[in-house]
Amino acid sequence: MYRVLCFLVIVSFLGIGSCKKKATDPDFCGSTWVTQVTDEANALSTAATAYATDPTTPNCNAYKAAFQDYLDALKPFADCAGWTEQDKNALLDAIADAEEEISTLCE
Repeated sequence: MYRVLCFLVIVSFLGIGSCKKKATDPDFCGSTWVTQVTDEANALSTAATAYATDPTTPNCNAYKAAFQDYLDALKPFADCAGWTEQDKNALLDAIADAEEEISTLCE
């Protein structure tokens, strides 16, 4: 759980910056991307709280699903033109690490 919370903090710091707009989809990276994944972040927070207060298998599965939805929502932002290769790789590595960690939950 500690590693998951660390991941969320790292992703939040990465989200402080903004991406440049893509010509094909001007709204995709036009604003701070953290605001574009607010629904997924809120669902993840709610599921994490539910699992922390009542660590049952259904709550764990809901937490895993919410976390995967959040990660899936983050993946497209690695294509934002304003990010350096290092930033893109850091995001994708953090997502891969988080996916590996959540795959072991509820076991």
